[in-house]
Order: sequence, then structure tokens, then C-alpha cells
Amino acid sequence: MAILMPPRTTVTDHGPRASESIETVLRPWQRRISLQQTFHWLMNGLITGLILACLTLIAARLFPWASASLWALGIGASCPLVALLAAIWYRPALASTAYIVDTRLNLHDRLSTAWELRAQPSILAGLQRRDALKQLSTHKLATSIPLRIHRSKIITLAIVIIVLLALVLLPNPMNALLKQQADLQNQIARQISGIEKVRQQTAQQTTLPAAEKKQIDQILRDLEAKLRNAKSATEAQQALSDAQAKLDQLQDPQSANRIQAQASAGDTLQSSSNANLRAAGQALSNNDSKSLEQALQNLAAQASKLSDAQRKQLAQELEKAANQASQNASESSALHQLAKSLADGSPSEISDAANAVSSAANQTAADQNAQNAINQASQGLQSAANDLASATDGANSQPKGQGQGQGQGQGQKQGQGQGQGQGQGQGQGQGQGQGQGQGQGQSKGQGQGKGQGGTGGSGNGNNKQGKNEQVYVQGQAGQGTSIQSQDNTNGIVQPGSTVPYSQVIEQYNQMAHDAIDNSNVSPNEKDLVHDYFKSLEGQ
Repeated sequence: MAILMPPRTTVTDHGPRASESIETVLRPWQRRISLQQTFHWLMNGLITGLILACLTLIAARLFPWASASLWALGIGASCPLVALLAAIWYRPALASTAYIVDTRLNLHDRLSTAWELRAQPSILAGLQRRDALKQLSTHKLATSIPLRIHRSKIITLAIVIIVLLALVLLPNPMNALLKQQADLQNQIARQISGIEKVRQQTAQQTTLPAAEKKQIDQILRDLEAKLRNAKSATEAQQALSDAQAKLDQLQDPQSANRIQAQASAGDTLQSSSNANLRAAGQALSNNDSKSLEQALQNLAAQASKLSDAQRKQLAQELEKAANQASQNASESSALHQLAKSLADGSPSEISDAANAVSSAANQTAADQNAQNAINQASQGLQSAANDLASATDGANSQPKGQGQGQGQGQGQKQGQGQGQGQGQGQGQGQGQGQGQGQGQGQSKGQGQGKGQGGTGGSGNGNNKQGKNEQVYVQGQAGQGTSIQSQDNTNGIVQPGSTVPYSQVIEQYNQMAHDAIDNSNVSPNEKDLVHDYFKSLEGQ
């Protein structure tokens, strides 16, 4: 009996359909695995970002970090985003999908082998593909590739979120320091703006010599650079102090004498009976070079019309003015020369002498302009230093004496009550205070007003034995009055009362700080005073 075999074309026809079937079946699994990978990677990126954000905020509590919140936000948002992009970029291909499904479902490489044999038309390959698809059909996609989060990740995420909320909501002790630094930088920026205005004003002065203008400009530029890099108020104050010292070095100590000498000579000439000489004297006093030149030209033109006696009289007046200008060598010499030439009556010598006087006056005017520019710049720096000290130390008010006695000074002199309003008992009998009225220290008695704290000054403490030591301070409780007599010679000081050392040390500490913060005291000397009172606090 004959057996009919199926044609070979039957097996050949099933090959492509099987190949298409294995690819079609793997597509949903590929999408599911990609979704699971994206979900898990995104969760891991979120946890990592939150942990790094917590570490950033913790670091911000250990040292000042103004932008820590922005960094924490950026890191917390970027980590999940990077994880999402990586999951999309590394999504599995169909071959990787077959391997992953084999591993997770324990199919013993059936799908991987079927995928490799997907294009072979042999009977064995077809049987292998059908077996792989049969085994795969027994598993459900949703249960085999679940989209759930492990409990450990949920617990970790919850802990991280709680820590992050605590770091965000609880006050950061470094915020106060950051605020101080921000206030300092704002104050320094305002001072830099003021210094820049001073520098521009100096540059616009046409009468200032170019060399000195360049030196002042360089000092101010260097100061602005130092202020921008200053990390503390002490550095800023030191930079201002150094700049002021450099400006002071530019000043000519003899310039003021020369200017005053010229003004004295001008005052002498203003009493002359000659109108031209009076005009020259007025120009010298006002340091007006143009008016002086015009007056001297008129005097030279008038000289030929004067008698010998009149010229002699003018020469004597010029000699007196020259003697008054002895501190200004060039001006004095030029005036002597003009007096001699005027007495001789030589027109050429009179003209040359007049030119010499004008040249000397021009030099003095240049000196005065230079000194004015330096003084203006120095005053600007001093104002900046005072403003910075007031802003950083909070000392916007003038020191006030704590004694309540009323000083009744009637004259313009200071009363002689031995004290300064509030004695500072330091355990060694040294009383210091700063009230108004006669005192030996920083405060000045107002002759016709009412002084605060007329007493204080000597303490009878013994060697600083402790904060509870009794120190005798005159005028501390305001019991004494400092009475100024009409002849401004006798002051009457009534005794005060004893107070504990610990009750007055804080007041004296504040008074000392107020005094040095509102005065032109270098930062190094301020530190000495601060350290001194810190040492007293431990006694």
C-alpha cells in the first residue's frame, strides 16, 4: 500500500509565517519590558535625586551656601530626567527581549533559539519555533512582567521625602550668616558706587595736575577692587584705611603753609591806596590767577605814570606783602623782585617781576587744587568707612552718657568735674565714661547746655576678683551734679554710689563699641578694644 507524503512546499510555506509569528508575539513583550525598565529607572533616578538634594541641603547647614536650594532643586529634577532618557535610549531590542523572557520565565533559551532560527525553513526549525510559542502562550504578560515597586524602594522613598521636608521646613542656622554677608555685600556695593562717583569727579577736574590725578585715580581703582574681593567688614574697613593712608601720603605738608602765606600777602595788599594793588591783593587772597594777572598788567602799565614817591610807597607795600608770604618762598621772592623793580622804575623789570608773581600764584593755585582734590577723595573714603561701620555694627547713634546728673556749665570752657558721665569700674580703679559735661576722655562739656553724666571717673575695685565684685564708681547712678562756676574754674562733683561689677560691664562694653565705631579708628585698634572687653567677661 502506497503512502502519500506531503509536498515539500507545505513546510516551506510555514517557515515565513512562523518567522512572522515569533516577531509579532515578541512585540508586546518588548513594549512591556521597556515600560517596566523605564518605570524602575525613573524611580531609581527620583530616589537618587532626592538623596543628593538632601545631602546638598545638609551641606548648606554646615557652611554658608546661598544657592544651595537652587542646587538641590536642580539635582532633584535632573536625576529623574537623566534616568528617563537613559531608559528610553537603552530600551531592549527583540533579541534582548527574547533573552530576557527566557530568563524570567525559565524557558531554557527557547525564545532566543526560535528568534535565531526565525528565517530557517527546515522542519526542525519550525518545530522549535512552534514549541517556543506554545510555551510562551502559557504565561500572561501582565503577571510575568509586573509594574510594581518593591517595598524596600517605597520605604526608602518615604524616608528620603521625610528628611527632605524636614531640611526644607526647619530653619537653617546659616541663613542669618548669609543675610549678614548679603547685607555686607550690598553695603560694600553702595560704598563702591560712592567711591566711583568720587573718582569720576576727580577725573573731571581740569585744574588738577595730570600726575596727581592719575595717582588718585589708581588709588581709588585699587580700593574698588579690594572692596569687591572683601569677605568681611574688617577687610573692607582695612582697605578703606589703607587707601586713606595712601591719599595722605600724596598731600604736601607745606602746601597749606604756602596757601596761607599767599592769602596773608593778599590781605596786606588789600589795604593799599592803589586800586590795582588792591585788586592784586584780592586776587591773591582768593587764589584767582586770571584776576591777578590782569591786576598786575594794569599795575605795570600804571607804573610809568607814577611819581618816584608813589612808586616808592607801592614798593614798601609790596615788601610788607612779601614778608607776610615768607612761608611761600617763590611768592615771597617774586613780590620782593616786583617791589625792587617798581622802585627802580624799569618797565621791563616790572613786567618780568609781575610775570614771576603770576607764575608763583599759579603754582600755589595748582597746589591748592591738588590738596582740595585729595581732601575731597579722603572725605569720601571717610564717609564710606563711617557708613560701613554703622551698617555692620548697628551703631547709628552717638554715644550717650549714662549718668543722670545735670551739668550747669555757664561758660564756654569745660567744667572740671573729674568724670565723663559714666565711670567704668574695671576692678583696678579706672573710671571711664562718655557723658556730656566736663570729663577727661572722649566727651566734651557743652558750655551753655545741659550735660549728661557730670560725674564718674575713679573706681576703687580690687584686682578684678569676679563679676560680683563691688566696684565704687562715681556718678554711676546719676547722683552727682557737675556745676560750672561763672569764672569757669571750679567744678563741684558729688559722690556716687556703689554698684556690682556685673551690672555695669555690659554698659561700658556697649559704650566703648559705640565710641570706636563712630570714630576714625583703624580695624586693628578696634579689635584690641573688643578683645579687652571679651577678657573682662570671663572675670
